[in-house]
Parts: sequence; structure tokens; C-alpha cells
Amino acid sequence: MVTPADGRIPDVLAFDEPLDSSINAAALLGGKGAGLADMTRLGLPVPPGFVITTEACRRYLASGWPDGLEGRIAEHLARLAAQTGRRFGDAANPLLVSVRSGAPVSMPGMMDTILNVGMTPAIRMRLAAESGSPLFAADTWLRFCRTYAEVVLALPKADVEAAAACDAAPADKLAAAERIGRVAAKDDGAGIPAEPLDQLRGAVEAVFRSWNSPRARVFRSREGIDEGLGTAVTVQAMVFGNLDDRSGTGVAFTRDPATGDAVAFGDYLPRAQGEDVVAGTHAVSGLEALRLQLPDVHAELVRTLRQLELHLRDLCDVEFTVSAGKLYLLQARVGRRSPLAAVRIAVAMAQEPEFPLTKAEAVARVGSELLQQVASAASVDADAAPITRGRATCPGIGVGVLCCDPGEAAELSRSGHAVVLAREDTSPEDIHGMVGAAGIVTTKGGVASHAAVVARGWAIPAITGLKATLVDGGLAVGDQLIPAGALVTVDGGSGALYLGDRRVAGAADVEEVRTIRGWAAELGVEPGTLAAGTAEPASRSVALLELVRTVQLKGLCTAGRAAAALGAGEPALARLMEANASLFRTTPRGYALTPEGRDWLTERLDEERARCDAATAHHHYGRFLLLNDRFKALVTGWQMSAEKAPGGPAWTTMLAAVEDVHGDLAPLVVDVSALVPRLGDYARRFDAALAEIRAGDASMLASPLKGSYHTVWFEYHEELISLTGRNRADESD
Repeated sequence: MVTPADGRIPDVLAFDEPLDSSINAAALLGGKGAGLADMTRLGLPVPPGFVITTEACRRYLASGWPDGLEGRIAEHLARLAAQTGRRFGDAANPLLVSVRSGAPVSMPGMMDTILNVGMTPAIRMRLAAESGSPLFAADTWLRFCRTYAEVVLALPKADVEAAAACDAAPADKLAAAERIGRVAAKDDGAGIPAEPLDQLRGAVEAVFRSWNSPRARVFRSREGIDEGLGTAVTVQAMVFGNLDDRSGTGVAFTRDPATGDAVAFGDYLPRAQGEDVVAGTHAVSGLEALRLQLPDVHAELVRTLRQLELHLRDLCDVEFTVSAGKLYLLQARVGRRSPLAAVRIAVAMAQEPEFPLTKAEAVARVGSELLQQVASAASVDADAAPITRGRATCPGIGVGVLCCDPGEAAELSRSGHAVVLAREDTSPEDIHGMVGAAGIVTTKGGVASHAAVVARGWAIPAITGLKATLVDGGLAVGDQLIPAGALVTVDGGSGALYLGDRRVAGAADVEEVRTIRGWAAELGVEPGTLAAGTAEPASRSVALLELVRTVQLKGLCTAGRAAAALGAGEPALARLMEANASLFRTTPRGYALTPEGRDWLTERLDEERARCDAATAHHHYGRFLLLNDRFKALVTGWQMSAEKAPGGPAWTTMLAAVEDVHGDLAPLVVDVSALVPRLGDYARRFDAALAEIRAGDASMLASPLKGSYHTVWFEYHEELISLTGRNRADESD
């Protein structure tokens, strides 16, 4: 067993090699590696492999290839040979491997993957003889050459794609691979390595380097992920979804990640490799295609999905390959889901007798801001006719100008315009255009494509696989061209795309929202918190942006003040600060932001503002200013009052005035939270301050050292100033 007592942090570990319980598996092996190790322990059909750990990545990024790493990799390749009966680099009995990234936290598609590593012309011929399929061998060879040239050698994608263009015949694929080889050799003189071990080292280094790729940096910035974590690299025996007519690849969810429906859901492509599904470059079928092709494998997959969901106690996202009629699992993780699905799944799991989730845990998973986001969702005019439809990928209504270029979309978003990004498919290189989009549509791909995964993670309304639609200076739908710049509406819940703004107001009546709120009241906690006596301290889940913003608004902020303001536990906030230490500094009077923290926050607030409808934000701010005058007047009147005894005339007048303002403020907070869900937590803070005033604590009206009504009011005012792009210096207090 590997333990910290060994005096070192491991740099390579096999999937079946046990770890001491004191080691954080995900931090060391990455999410992918930890999941593969977990499934291996469960006895599920996982191809054997090993993980080059995040520790090795950090050392590589700091000072180059770590001493001794090649020897450790060689040891594990020998271990793989014993497990598979095949040897890496052996032309007579070859073993090919996949080389994939795996960060400690989910970063879907942001880093690199190289499949079929270890291919050579001699091994290609051996694969053709073994399989009886020259087409399979030629296809695998071409896939390797193309991916290695693009990912490891970093050749221009357009050049590689031009060289790779070919028909389906084996001879055409071989000719295309040869063209790629010539392009690679011409570019740097070295070309694609002939030796499998050189290929493997090049692939591992490429994955390490991809941690600092521009797309990965953008994603980490958006998600608040620590830059110092690094990525692990999984090296795994290849299984081939492109082998024959009883082979294929797919991504399955244990439940529908868009709607929360309790049915296995996903994408499947016969005779393909995993990159064909997750890249969104192919027209995909649902899991029904697997049931029709291989019913026994489909049944096994459904049973396995159920086992994993019960084991992980949550919605699971599972990558799988079928090779010659045998199921293999390549990844399992807790899946991203839409806000609607998050609420429905939490309730369904807690209500299911067999499922190991309590009502208290379901309430803790769903914060009040998420409930508000679901309950206040807009809908589409029932009389509106869609211009085209695709696969409903992430629920919600998004309205914006149509834009087909991610760079232009990013610029428009930064300048305050709502944008709907339209692409044939998205890739990690498009992430800068996706981050601020009001909606995303693609003409290819399915519910497991890159566009789908990112959209659900960021709650961006999305449609994939638009029917009879091409991206050509806009969207060509049959004979109709919707030009770039046209206003369109994306209904990610139905898969329909409309011309113009087809939104109608009105809150959604979602039964599960009422259920969660009822359970929270029954337990005596706020949604997003755990009741006393459960596994974690009662506290809501806090995003990094909320914590950084709180520290900024308070100037110098103790952990206790931050915890009180955010309704969170101090230990959880301490862990969040520790994981993002570069953003905070410690002073004798509390925490403050570093210059890097201030810059990080400015970028996040700019992105937040860009995602909002500017006219609506300014309208809500105007409503607030009217209330602001009333609130200032009542605070001044109370402070100038000579007699402040609870129950006295001045007290009664003050309390009635606060109640009146609070009643008018509450619907405004709801409306603003529909634009920026994180601001929905201010409802809890205003309610808490008012409750203290009602209980007789007059200091909770305007004390600057407490979470008084005035303190919360001031901070909410600051949030609205930021949301509208104003400056406090230009505002009246």
C-alpha cells in the first residue's frame, strides 16, 4: 500500500494499487484516475492502466521532465503486459494505450487526449491480420497520426485536416496518414516518432503542457479553479470501438442531465472511438441505438449505471466503449446537470426508498439561489413558431444576437451584448466565446458533446444537432438564412430555435421546488444547508465568487464575519480560501484581497454583467433607488429620535417603516436573482436582519459592525452598481 510514510508523493500508480486513506485520491490521481481506480475496486469492466500523478505534472511544469519518471513508466508498462498478455511496442503481440488528462476537478475537454499510442506500420499490419479487417487497422493508424500531429506536435489544425481528408477505403486512409506524416516531418524535421516509447513520452508531455493552454486557463478563471493543481495523466490499455460491427462508443448518464428524468440517457456511435462522441463532430444516436445493435450489452450498461449511481449517490456521467460485443468503462464521475435537473434529481433520490440519500442531504444540495433560478425561469410565447429544432440539451430561455465566431462572441459579450453562439460543433478552443453566451446552438453533436457538457455546467440554454441547418455566415435553415446579428431565442428545454425575442414572463410551477422548500421548513434550515445532526455543519454551499466578493465588500473580513454573511461554516470557507490562496492575504484584522484577487474579481463581475440584459438591470436599479430614498429617510429618522425603547412610539414607527420597505424590496430581490442567481441569497440576509429587529435588537437596523439591515442594504446597493456598470463615486448614498 502506498502511504505518505514512504517519504515521497507517488509519481505513478496503477488503477488497482491501493492508496492509504489519508491521501486525497482525486487530488493525486485526478478525477478520471480516481474514478477508474474506484471502478476497478468495484470489479467493473475497466481496461487496466496506471496514472502519472499531479505531483509529477507540477514537477514537470516547474523544472521539466522529472528524474526517474521514465523508469517508473517502464515498470508499469511491464505490469500492463502481465495483465493483458500484450506488450507495448511488440509488433508480434502489440499493446496500444490511450493517454488522457485528468484534473482534480472537472474541466471537460479543456486538456488533451491522445489515443492509439504505440502505433507503427508493423503494428498496423499485425492489427489487420489479427482482426481480419484492414479497414480497422488503417482507420486506427490514421486516427493516431492525425491526433499526434495536432495535439503533440501542435501542427496547424487546418493543415492536418486537409491532409487527413479521404474516402473510407483502407488504401485512402493509409494515403491520408502518409500525407500527415509528410506534413509533420516538413514542419519540424522530426515528425511523428517511429519508436512507441518516444510516442508515449511525447503524449505525456503534451498532456502536462495542456494544463497551461489558453482554453484551460480561461476555464479555470471562470470556475475559480486553483492554477497550481496540475493534471494527472491516465495511461490505459486501448479497447477499440472502431473494431467491427459489434463495436462502438458512447457517453451515458444515469439520468437525463437536462430534465432530471430517471432514465438512462446519452449518446452512442457504432464503430467509432470516444473522441467522435465528445467532440460533437458527428451525428450521434441515443442509447436506443445500442439496444437495437447489442441488446445484451445495453442491458449490462443499464445495470452498471444503476450500480454506479448508488455507489456515488448522485447522477453519474459514464464514458464507455464496446469492443467486439464486450462492454468496457473508461470514466465515471458525478455529472454536470441543468438547474432544473439538479432540483428534480435531489428530490427523486431522496424519495426513492432504495437510494442512500436523505431529505436533509437533498435540501443541502439545492441552494435557495438555484431554487429561485428554476422557479423564475421564463417561457416561450405559445403562439411562436420555431425556425428549426434540435436536441434539448440544457433547459432555459436564452435570447441574443446570432454570432458564428467565438472571438466576436467574446467581444460582444464583454461590451454588454447578449449573444447566441452558433457553431457546427464547439471545441475547447471556443471556450472564450461560450463563457458569456446567453445561448449556444450547434448543428452537430448530441447531449454528451463538448457544447452540451459546458452549457449544462454553466447553465447556458443550449440546443445541439439542429436539424437541416448549416452554419454559413449565419444559420441556413432549408432555404432560409438567419444572418449573423439577427435576434434569436433558444429554448434549451424543448430544443426549439426562434427568430426574434419570443420570451414571455411568468414563474414556472415546479413541484420539486415546492417539495425542497417544504423539507427545508420541516427541518428548520435554509435550502442549501444541512440540518443539525447530519454529516456536515449546517451551511450553504458557497461559490468562490461569493466569498471573494464578500471579502471585497467588507474591506477587511474575519472568517466569522464572512461565514455569518454567507450563511456558511467557517471550516468550509477556510478550505475554499486555502484552495485559492493566491486571491487572499491575511492581516491582523482579517482577510483582504491580493492584487491578483482584485483583478480576478473584476473579470468575474465583468463577465457577470455581460451575461445580463442591460436594460432589465437598469430598470431594476431604478426601482431600487426609489426604495433607497425611503430607507435612508427611515434610518435617519430613527437615529435622530430621542426615545428608542422597544415598543415605544418611535420604535413602532421605525419597525412599521422597515416592514413596509422590506415588503416592497422582496419582489425586487427575486427579479434581480433571475438575472444573477447568486444575488438571491440577499433575501436570506435581509430576512435575518429584519427578524433580529422584530425581536427587539435595534442595533440590527444600522450598526456597521453587524450584519444589520443597513449593512446588507449597502452591500446590495454595491452589487447593483456593479451590475449596471456604474461607479459608486457617481451615486448618492
